[in-house]
Amino acid sequence: MTFLYPGWLLGVIPLLLYIFVALRQSEKTRLQREALFFAPSRSGGGRIALLLLVGAGTSLLLALAEPVTYRVKPIFEKRGVAVAIGIDISKSMLAEDAVFPEEHQLPRPIHHRLNRVRQLVLNLLDEVRGEQVGIFVFAAHSYELVPLTTDYGFCRYQVENLDYLALAEPGSNLVSGLECGMNIVERSPDISAGIILLLSDGEDIDNSPTAIEAIARKAAQSGRRIYVCGLGHESPELIPIRTPDGRRVVGYYRDAGGELIRTAQDSEILRNVASLSGGSYWPLGRDKVARKVVERVKHDLMASGESMRFAKRSDSWAPALLVLAFVSLLAAVRLD
Repeated sequence: MTFLYPGWLLGVIPLLLYIFVALRQSEKTRLQREALFFAPSRSGGGRIALLLLVGAGTSLLLALAEPVTYRVKPIFEKRGVAVAIGIDISKSMLAEDAVFPEEHQLPRPIHHRLNRVRQLVLNLLDEVRGEQVGIFVFAAHSYELVPLTTDYGFCRYQVENLDYLALAEPGSNLVSGLECGMNIVERSPDISAGIILLLSDGEDIDNSPTAIEAIARKAAQSGRRIYVCGLGHESPELIPIRTPDGRRVVGYYRDAGGELIRTAQDSEILRNVASLSGGSYWPLGRDKVARKVVERVKHDLMASGESMRFAKRSDSWAPALLVLAFVSLLAAVRLD
């Protein structure tokens, strides 16, 4: 314990003189009363009041000197963190082989890969607290849909209103998508930790596996981990063409040569992207993988965005001493 204003402790000297004089006067008064009335005087109440006054004065002097105790406390500081969510909008994402949990709540009943992604992103937006979120979409080209923001309502609106009939386009370019995600998290100088969440079936007809792995290594070198959720079966599936209201299948997509397009998840390339960047890969199925994804991303965002330092904190005893002085003074007045 130390005193911030130790000069006030010198007031103890006149306080001790006051105690000495008061005790001498009290003893003198007691002897005079015994001589006049030939009986012992009862001065217990007066002495207690004196002791209370002394306690009040001592407490006041100590409070003015302001005693403090110091302790070292770890302080966790939250820095700028962000997650860039990449949604694959290529035509292969319209394949209806996505598996949904039983308790899903979607405005659209079609169980294609894009709707499965939509549900996962909405779940993630329900969990984030204060982290900045950006959203980008990609197929043959990539587009920034929502820049980094904490306006989760706006993000939800954009995701809920993704028109797959208008957005889905042929071609898939994972490199372009990952570059777009890295640009989003690196563009802001306030971001100290950034995560890319890639939601795709992994089909890439524009780049070689070597080029895709190179961009994953680049992300790792810049400290940007990539988390990947794989959509679809690994066995080929046809891509249905539905009516605008989504109620009926009127055909299946074909390539330029008239052959039916078949699509399957390329889990190998997705696993490599996640592994090379220091992230994780999850296949989205009927189980609670979506919850695991949300919890892992949220945990890593918080861990990446927190730094710990030790701070010296002081606890002042002055308020308690002032209360003690007031109570002692009040009691002394009542006894006097």
